[in-house]
Formats: sequence, C-alpha cells, structure tokens
Amino acid sequence: MCGIVAISAPDARRFSLDAMLDVIAHRGPDDRGSHVSDGGDAALGQNRLSIIDLSCAGHQPMWDHSRRYVISYNGETYNFAALRAELEARHGAIPWTGSSDTEVVIEGFAREGIPFLDKLNGIFALAIYDTADQVMHVLRDPLGIKPLVATEQHGGIFFCSEIKGLLTLPALQRTLRRESLAEQLAFMYVPEPHTLYHEFHKVEPGVCFTYRAGKLLARTPLFAWLNNAQPITGEAEAIEALRHAFTAAVDRQVVADVPVSLFLSGGLDSSAVADQAVRSGASIHDAYTIAFSDADRSLDAQSDDLHYAQIMADRLGIDLKVIEADSDFLSMLPDLAGFMEDGFSDPAAINTWLICAGARKQGIKVMLSGQGADEFLGGYRRYFAERALQRMPGFVRSALSATSGMLPANLPGKFNALNRRFKRFANLAAQPPRDRILGMYSWATPATIGGLFAAPLASHPGEQFQALLDGLPPGDCVDTLMAIDRQYDLLSLNLTYTDRMSMAVGVEARVPFLDFDLVRVMNAIPASLKVKGRQGKYIFKKAMEPQLPHEIIYRSKAGFGLPIRAWMDKRNDLLNRYLNRARIEAQGIFNADAIERIRGEQAAGAADHANTLLTLLTQQISLEKLGASAT
Repeated sequence: MCGIVAISAPDARRFSLDAMLDVIAHRGPDDRGSHVSDGGDAALGQNRLSIIDLSCAGHQPMWDHSRRYVISYNGETYNFAALRAELEARHGAIPWTGSSDTEVVIEGFAREGIPFLDKLNGIFALAIYDTADQVMHVLRDPLGIKPLVATEQHGGIFFCSEIKGLLTLPALQRTLRRESLAEQLAFMYVPEPHTLYHEFHKVEPGVCFTYRAGKLLARTPLFAWLNNAQPITGEAEAIEALRHAFTAAVDRQVVADVPVSLFLSGGLDSSAVADQAVRSGASIHDAYTIAFSDADRSLDAQSDDLHYAQIMADRLGIDLKVIEADSDFLSMLPDLAGFMEDGFSDPAAINTWLICAGARKQGIKVMLSGQGADEFLGGYRRYFAERALQRMPGFVRSALSATSGMLPANLPGKFNALNRRFKRFANLAAQPPRDRILGMYSWATPATIGGLFAAPLASHPGEQFQALLDGLPPGDCVDTLMAIDRQYDLLSLNLTYTDRMSMAVGVEARVPFLDFDLVRVMNAIPASLKVKGRQGKYIFKKAMEPQLPHEIIYRSKAGFGLPIRAWMDKRNDLLNRYLNRARIEAQGIFNADAIERIRGEQAAGAADHANTLLTLLTQQISLEKLGASAT
C-alpha cells in the first residue's frame, strides 16, 4: 500500500516528482523511489508502505526482469500467489528477485500485457511504462477502492493518489467547482468523477487507459467477469456459495508480513470478518472499537457498539482496544482537513482516523474492515422505506406526509433517532419517486442548499444521480437502490474516507467484502434473497448462523458515526470562528444570511441542520487551507 504519482507528457522531466511525493509521504513512510524515462515523456514515483516482502526487493518503481517495463503500484493483489504459480506453469521458470505482489503484477504484464491485469483480485491503482513503445498504461481497481486523481493540462496528463500532490505543480490551473460544494452539502461527499476543482477528476475504475506523451491512445474496459456469473436463485445454494466465497476472501486478505488487526463494532459485518480472520489461523491478537459517553449518545441515539464488540472479542479470545471519544475531537477537524480534500464530511471519517491512529501507535499496519456488505447484500433501512412507500396507496402517503410538520426536529432521549428517521420518511412520502429517492440520500433539500450560495449554481446536486436512476432497468427497487449505493455512497464516500483517514497514519484498510470473487457471487444472488420480509442481508445472516451468536446477527442496524448533535452544542466556538458573517462575506461563496438562519434554527431546536452545519464547518476549514474564494 502506497502513494503513487505518474506523468505522461512531452516533457515530463520538468515537473517535480519530489514535491508531489513529499506531500503524500504519509501514505508510504517506509521507502521512496522515482523514475524518469530516457526520452523524458514519462515519470513515475512512489512512497512505499511495506506490507508484503519488507526487503529492498519490494522497492518501486519496479522493473520487470527484461528491463522493458517499469511499474508504480499502490495496493495489494490478494491472489498474487496463485497468479505467480500460474505464470510459471504457462511461461516456465521466472527469475524472481523477491516475494512481493508487485513483482507478480509487472512480470505478468511483461508476458501477457493488459489481459493479465484483468486477472487481478485486489485493491490497487497502478501506472506501467513501456520503454519500447513509449506508452504508459494506467489502471484503477474496478470498485474504486484505491484512489487515483488526474488532470489534463499543458499537453500532458498528471496522476496522483491524492489531490494535494497535483496542487504542488505550479504550472497546473485549478478552479474551485462550487457545484462540488453543493453536492457535499447534499450528500456529505462529492460524487465521482468530480473533485473540488473543475480541472481535476477521479480516474474511472476498471478501465485501462493508454497514453503516449500525454495523448490518450486507448481505453480498455476490464473486469466484465464480475457481473457475468450464473444467477444463484436457490436459498441453500446461495448460502453455500456466499459462505465459501466469504471464507476464501478473508483468508486471502489476512496475508501480510506485518501485524494485522480489525475494526470491530460488534455489528454483523465486522464480527463476521473478525470471526473468519481468527478461524483462518492468522495471528490476530486484537481489535479496535470506539466508545462515546452516555450523555453524548443519548441526544443522537448512538448504538452501544462496545457491548457487542466485547461479546465478539471475548468469544474470539482477542484483546478489544477501546478508543474513547469526546467532544474535543471536533477540534481535530483543522488538523484532519488536509486529508479530507476529496470533499467529504461524514463524521464516520473521524472514527476511522481515531481507530487507525490508535492502531498505528501499537505497531499495526493492516486493518480489516466490514465495509461493502450493505451495498451488495441489502443492508440499509432505505430499501425497506422505498419498498413500503411504493406499495402504499397515494392517499396514505399524503396523510403520512402531513404528519411530518407535527413532529419536533429533535426529541431528547433515546427516541431521538427514531423521531428523525420517521420525520424524514414522512416528509418524503408524498414526493414523486425520482425526488423521493434522491431525498433518501440527501441531508438537505435542494432549496436549502441553493439558498446557501451567494450566486446561482450552474447545476443542482443529484443531476448525475438522476441520470443513473433513469438508466437503470425497471425492477425491484432494492436492486435499483443498491446500484445507486455502490456507485455513489460506497465509491465516493465510504471507500474514500476509509482510504484517506487510514493512510493518513500509514495504515492499510482492507475490505474483504469487496474481494472480487465474493463480489461476483453477491452479484449473482437476487435481491429477493438479500432483503426478505423485514430482514436486510437475509442471505448473509443465514450463512453466518452456524458461526456467530444470534444476538450479533440479529441486532438492530447501527451506523458508524459520531454524536455530532451533542458535540455541536458544546463547540459553538468552532462554528463562531469559521461561520461568522465577516468571514463568509469576504470569501464570497456562501450566503451569510442563510447560514445564520440555519444556525439559529438549530440552536432553537426548530430544525435539524446538524449534518449541514458539520459540512459547512468542514468546507470552511478546507477552503481556508486551500486559500480558495469565489474568484
């Protein structure tokens, strides 16, 4: 796992790789390397976080044995041992210099070209330069687990694992995209391929791009096999296939030459990963969870994850490391904003940083996460909400909508979260299907978001979201919503903040549920076996019944957030500093009157704008660091 840079341009040598690598050094503190082609048309660089083969044989950029191809690679190829054996069976003995997965990738490419990349199972972004043909191949894994940002300027194309690397190049233009700020206010993230700048974009996952001196020669889509499995319609067959693929996925992903630990919330997904990791025989000694005070949890109705996490830790015989969180952690936002450059403001990002930072202090370099199960196996409440509303007569939806205004914005005590969810559900009930589904993903109405800006926006949040919705085939709404979740929430939010917050402290976060072989199986299982009756993730719960306690499998769904409503009440000093009228007016992007209005409504309990205010706060901290304004 690493941070990489790559340039394809007529004169790539005039751009400083060192400056780019310096600002992403946190991604790979163990080693550094760079290469500029003899013709000056390509440059590669890497900061290395050593996970597999800790020796100098893993140094990058890495050459194949023939010295024709050179690679800069960020990630892990989990099936590298199988691919290594396959290469030797097909091509004879290979003079390996080490035991890293990167060497398997570059030697396989040297013998089989782009088709070899289609065999990879892992998390990765890579650039391979061919010195003979003078072309550069660039690929990001098909699920977008690992990041790669690009910009095309001055006749060349520039790549980096993080935006901040591109910002070091003074010749590159950057223009703030206000529509990205609006999208962040709606969703707490900027949907791919967009970034905070018009000129920068996220590289499309699963497509191998080929360049010569900055000019695009070809785009080769790969990994079609993830979606072409034979449908699995029988429940018993689905349980067996899912259990087998999940077991193999976790077993592959515990392989490392450094200590491995776990995120453990005590929910089904992280508990299943923890259970299988220990069953695999891997040297797992501990797991990490986060805890909040009773007072803070009460206002936001946070679940008591600690209780369930301890049940699993005791069952598995591992040490549970508890990270204690309190309201002072909001004050960390100015320090963390530099890693939140993608435009995300989900408070779960802070959780991830806290856990990874605590693990890194204990010498942990690899953490296994339960992310990805909800989006592929039907785990979110909105699936039930939309299915219920579709089946509800129109007059019932209208009556339900009328109750929304009668409910309080906040209800102190343990029923607060239930009140907020029902109020939101009722408010969406009478809306047309397209608007209703968009509303399920948005934390503020289009009118509220538009009013927060000093000048009209060129487009409104959700337009590309609606384009995806229009392009999906008719069918069960669960399939539709899972497709949206995978394209937006998973790709642009959950995987993004997990990568940035873990790599900020030099920790590799692995996601076994997104193992390609497991994804192929999950894609083959129909929605009717994922959401069945009142059970989300039905088929996975049935698969885990022989292995996990009933109270873990069937506990209520819990999010991975922070008690931000409670914390905002205590940290008005941050809001006063970053959202004061003089500052907002001088910046010229937002409407100071509108911001003061929602702050007043939040303070009075007249409306719940907690997520909007957190996003505004995060944006202002980031914009200050970037020196951005309306001009």
